[in-house]
Amino acid sequence: MSLLKFARNNTKHVFNMHNDTQAIFISSRKLSLVPSFYDQENPAPKFFSSGVQTLLKRLTRPDFAKVFRKRANTNYPVLKTPIYKFLTDEELNVERENANKSADRLLQMPPAVKVNEPTNDVLSKDPALVGYDNSTYMFTDITFGIDNAHRIIVQRSPDGTLQSCDYETRKRLNQIYFPMQGRKLREPKVFSETEKFNSLLDREQYEYILDRACVQYEPDERKYQELTSITYQHLDMHSKFNLLRSTRHFGPMAFYLTWHKSIDRLMLELIQNGTVREAVLLVALRQAIHADLTNEDTCNTLVSQILPRPIQQTKPDVLSEEDIALDTKCTECVDTYINTNSTMKSQQALALQGFREYYQQMVDISRGLKKAHGNV
Repeated sequence: MSLLKFARNNTKHVFNMHNDTQAIFISSRKLSLVPSFYDQENPAPKFFSSGVQTLLKRLTRPDFAKVFRKRANTNYPVLKTPIYKFLTDEELNVERENANKSADRLLQMPPAVKVNEPTNDVLSKDPALVGYDNSTYMFTDITFGIDNAHRIIVQRSPDGTLQSCDYETRKRLNQIYFPMQGRKLREPKVFSETEKFNSLLDREQYEYILDRACVQYEPDERKYQELTSITYQHLDMHSKFNLLRSTRHFGPMAFYLTWHKSIDRLMLELIQNGTVREAVLLVALRQAIHADLTNEDTCNTLVSQILPRPIQQTKPDVLSEEDIALDTKCTECVDTYINTNSTMKSQQALALQGFREYYQQMVDISRGLKKAHGNV
């Protein structure tokens, strides 16, 4: 695609001067959003490791009010009527356990895997079939119970070559014989037409884009990784992390940003919101993926202390001495990361200083209340 054609497709202003010299103004946002792929090192071993999965699930910060919210794009024609029950403590614990299991299922993360590579396995060549027909014949194993990824699908070309089908052909034939609900044979226009896709990005419909991409594509497809990477970058540029928090896409987004060493805006958001414990978990995630931090032992010790504690959805009114000691160590750990690895040192250092001043006020109030009640 020529530069002029690209500009006409991506901008509203292209001026023709009197001497035919063309001045082109291109949106910097669209130039900077370059898709990236997992096409070098395979990220799957690190993504599926137990330590990384634990960190990603905790960083997702599951909030049941958002996880179980009513959604308009479900397959239920009528909303379910809520059921109210009177429960004993034992029954209530059972319901909570069931709710946790349901939340884990709804928050199951799309995997980060290496992009698939084109295959061209020639099985045989039969010169006797040359000129027999001008059509290409497809042969598909339609046995039930076989994984579509391992289903035998081959094609016979007019020149007599019998070979395995390429990925797109396999996907189309699998969709014909074993249709997946919501997946279309033709690519949806929201993904094939750039203007429609950019419109969704501008309206911050990130969760819709990612949900639709998960239905239409497989995680190892190049198109899937192109769409998700652009979505993650757009969200990161505008610091709209809360739009994906408590959804199944927050973990893959955090992994993507960490894999490409672009966690500093997310780190800044966590510091500004006062969630220094999650900031430490993000530092630990970077260490688990890249192993390039200087305070690895301190970080791992803090993670072992943070994970057993409940998730803080809201800021506590009163702080215990254990919380004060832990948060102080977390602040020091984040400070070390800012000084040694951050690319946004000034912004993060300023935000961390503001958090320290605010946190000290909370400490003084908590200790003053304890002293007033005789709990010294």
